Amino acid sequence: MNGVDLMSMMLALLLIICALPILGVMLLNITYRIHLTTMHGMVVAMTVGMLSGIFFGTVIGFLLNGDLFTSTIISILIGLTLGFLVGIPFGIVSVIDGSVSGLMGGMMGAMLGEMIPMSNPDSIIKLLAFFTIMLFLITASKTEDSIKSQHVKVFFSVRKYPFIYIFIIAILFFLLRDVPIISLDNNHQH
Repeated sequence: MNGVDLMSMMLALLLIICALPILGVMLLNITYRIHLTTMHGMVVAMTVGMLSGIFFGTVIGFLLNGDLFTSTIISILIGLTLGFLVGIPFGIVSVIDGSVSGLMGGMMGAMLGEMIPMSNPDSIIKLLAFFTIMLFLITASKTEDSIKSQHVKVFFSVRKYPFIYIFIIAILFFLLRDVPIISLDNNHQH
């Protein structure tokens, strides 16, 4: 297995690791929507739209470096779609909030992805992945608080063992610190 295959696998693994908490928060909020307030739905829709737009937009912006228009459109569509979908169960205001936040996150992510090839792309992508995962764990935790305040049992709980999740994520990113995710040499010829 050569270095390019390993980097592609590591990037795919990192994208999957970041997509799982996004899907988890989305499913948690959709499943227990009747026990959550509209304000909670607005915040979650905004969080999902913005964070997914920024993270995936940065990766796409880097991979499509030099084509800002295409990377911006793809990033906006990802953030807007996820924000829209999470907002649907909570009403039109949540849909608007999630959509606008996803649009803004997608634009910012694509611009950041376009700029990072000048520096170390691995560092910023790993840092954004770390922040994305941690913020989604906090969002899941607050969602569980809101659900449990209604005296409803949650099927899968992040709050039950939060330090295990934090420990696993810290170990994962510690192990990934020297593993190349993206290389400037094989993506861009400047």
